Amino acid sequence: MLGLNYPFLKHLSAIMNLFTFPESNPGMYYSARPLGITLLMLILAIVTCNGYAKDPVSHTDDTSESLNDGYGILHATLGDEQYLKTIRLAKTIVTFKSISEPTRHIIDDIAQTSSDVLEELEQLASLYPEILFDAGIDGRIEQKVRKALRITTAKEFLTSKDNFEVLLLVSQTQALRFISHLAKELHDIETNTRRKVWLGTLSDRYEALYRRVLSRLKVA
Repeated sequence: MLGLNYPFLKHLSAIMNLFTFPESNPGMYYSARPLGITLLMLILAIVTCNGYAKDPVSHTDDTSESLNDGYGILHATLGDEQYLKTIRLAKTIVTFKSISEPTRHIIDDIAQTSSDVLEELEQLASLYPEILFDAGIDGRIEQKVRKALRITTAKEFLTSKDNFEVLLLVSQTQALRFISHLAKELHDIETNTRRKVWLGTLSDRYEALYRRVLSRLKVA
């Protein structure tokens, strides 16, 4: 899991779209390199500020609390994943190098899928019983672990040179398998039929993406 602040990256993504040079000619990124360095520094600066949206908790039973906890983590993780393409482009600007085309396709597919899934999740949240993406998990040890992971991952991406592509793929084997299993666990306790079916499909989709990344990692 990247654990980046995705509201910030939404604006960053829009800025990056202004610099869509042909990736087959990395040298064209030269004039944009200072911007790329600045953007990557900003990514590192904001990762420790990422958190879950603060919504009131309206359910008190154990199942509802577990669902809210799980959906909150799923929402945050998908929010990170949808900006993989932005991170990839920013890194390319700095290094003048683009990752291989097969890996680029996989990473961009993950980003687009996560963006679509995040939108679906937010639409399903209003169904009964309503999903609350924050169920009071701030302050728990898991929050501290996730924060530390964000910092470590961001630093690795910023400082990596020849191994950026491998680091990116490895991070996705962790994130995609996590999402797949989280969706399965939520599926088992979800009481809303529509969300239950959606979670089953979601688990399968991210397991398939995980398999693609794993196969690519073996030859990268």
